[in-house]
Amino acid sequence: MEKNEVAVAKKEPNYRGVKAMPFVIGNETFEKLGTMGTSSNMLVYLSTVFNMSSISATNLINIFNGTCNFGTLFGAFLSDTYLGRYKILGIASVSSFLGMLVLTLTAAVSALHPPKCGAEESSKCVYLFKLE
Repeated sequence: MEKNEVAVAKKEPNYRGVKAMPFVIGNETFEKLGTMGTSSNMLVYLSTVFNMSSISATNLINIFNGTCNFGTLFGAFLSDTYLGRYKILGIASVSSFLGMLVLTLTAAVSALHPPKCGAEESSKCVYLFKLE
């Protein structure tokens, strides 16, 4: 009877390896496409809509890219030590989606834009991030 009990216990689903790999690769591919596509247009967006100088906008974009690249090391540490790869992948996907959603909302809702800068309206000009 012990052999039958052991055989029943071994029939748990195994979600590793080749079966889960296409989903992980697809998720990471589309997430990276979204991030890189957004990063390439971010300089123009920050310069025109958020009144940032080109140097400040470039600095902010480099900080964003560095944080994204360093986040993989932090995620790998958490994955190997505490949570496991699928939980970390889920958390990272949700956080990336929320970041893209917030960025989309700042572009779509004009109430989230700072006031426009002009020659006659220089006293109303609000700078989000200025290095100078």
